[in-house]
Amino acid sequence: MDERYERNVEVDDLLEIWEWCSRRLHVKWQRKRKLRNGCFIGLACALSEGDNEVSPMQLLKTYKNLPSELLNREQVISFWEARPMSLLELCLGAYSKASPLTRPLNLLRPEFHDNPTLDDLAKKMRSREKRFGDDWWTQGHHPQSEVRLLKKEVKSLCAKLRDLMAGEPHSVSKLALEVLAKGWQFGELPASSRVRRTPEKLLNRATRLKLWEAGQEILSRDLGEDEIIRALWDVLHSKITPAVKSSIEAQGHTVSDAVSDLISFDLQKSRGEITS
Repeated sequence: MDERYERNVEVDDLLEIWEWCSRRLHVKWQRKRKLRNGCFIGLACALSEGDNEVSPMQLLKTYKNLPSELLNREQVISFWEARPMSLLELCLGAYSKASPLTRPLNLLRPEFHDNPTLDDLAKKMRSREKRFGDDWWTQGHHPQSEVRLLKKEVKSLCAKLRDLMAGEPHSVSKLALEVLAKGWQFGELPASSRVRRTPEKLLNRATRLKLWEAGQEILSRDLGEDEIIRALWDVLHSKITPAVKSSIEAQGHTVSDAVSDLISFDLQKSRGEITS
């Protein structure tokens, strides 16, 4: 993944964490739409180990067979390191009816919520992102001095949040299984996720068209959202031949990432765009 994109995602998470905590900015955070797809990415990172890479779609497909104690302390920390804001929202109950961690997390806010330096910094950085426009994630950047200041000012807050959630793996596991049962929000991605993991030209024209046609056939069926995702995942994987799989991996990518990009990006295109 592009280094600039990764840095912008990291900064965005830190800014959101502060916007949640801040006395002045909390109302703004409350009004912001909460999207659960980041949880699936964080969970996949937490459950991946060595060469055993877990994908978000695999989790959504197999969650009914997962153990109730899905995560241990170290895996909750891995979730935090991959998608801290998604973990925080999960534990605050943003995707479920209630969470046992909402109250203890909110009780941490008063210790940190008055910080004029962070309030001013957050407003300045958000204004810069808004002025830059849609290409911010891959082309924009904040001054390194501001990034360093942001990390310094939220360090203690982040450490307390991480330790609290990591100390409750049972509760986090239960909330994670609840959100997995809700399924992927098809067509609804956090802004930071609207970037491909694989190049558009990773597959040749004939293969792209074959996969696009298979996907369109699934989309034409009268299926529910979760059923569509599962069907797309299964069918597109089955259409990847050993030769295509070898080609994908030889270019430094995975079949799971290629299929995820097909679902998130390419199936929304026209036949002409796919074959151009």
